[in-house]
Amino acid sequence: MGILHSKLFLRIAKSAMIIGYSLCVGSIASFIAMNMISGTNPTIEFLYWQRIFINPIMNFVTMPGIWLFLIGNIIMFLILENKKKIKNLVLLILSFLVVINGQMIIFPFAKKVSRLAVQQNQTSEFIQEFTTNKTIEDTFGGINLLFLLLYLVIYVLNTYKGKKTDISNHY
Repeated sequence: MGILHSKLFLRIAKSAMIIGYSLCVGSIASFIAMNMISGTNPTIEFLYWQRIFINPIMNFVTMPGIWLFLIGNIIMFLILENKKKIKNLVLLILSFLVVINGQMIIFPFAKKVSRLAVQQNQTSEFIQEFTTNKTIEDTFGGINLLFLLLYLVIYVLNTYKGKKTDISNHY
């Protein structure tokens, strides 16, 4: 049995995937909470404060979370290459979509929204571009949440189909 197929390596990969998934969902939940707190007419000061809170979450929770999630899924796919091939491929594709959406769309818009929040705070005037970019950021964050929920549904439905087997079948 090579290291790639050892139970310890499998558990490490699964742990990375679970931790990454949890970080992703947790950061999305914090963004949703911040948006709910802001209400329908947030002040410029609140929007600035919100970005001060969100930037570290993006840098230290969301970004590492999506990469841990992807790396764990890649390793799990390689380890379990012959078991539940289609399901593992779909889960791997969903994890790639989460990373692509995060890195290519959400993070760049988040940086722009943060810059605009600082600019709004300095000028004490609302900037329409802020609202437009924040809406795009929030929309694609919602898409990542849908990817993650779809991942969870597929994972759960295919993991517990009445079988209680060894750890390799729980992916």
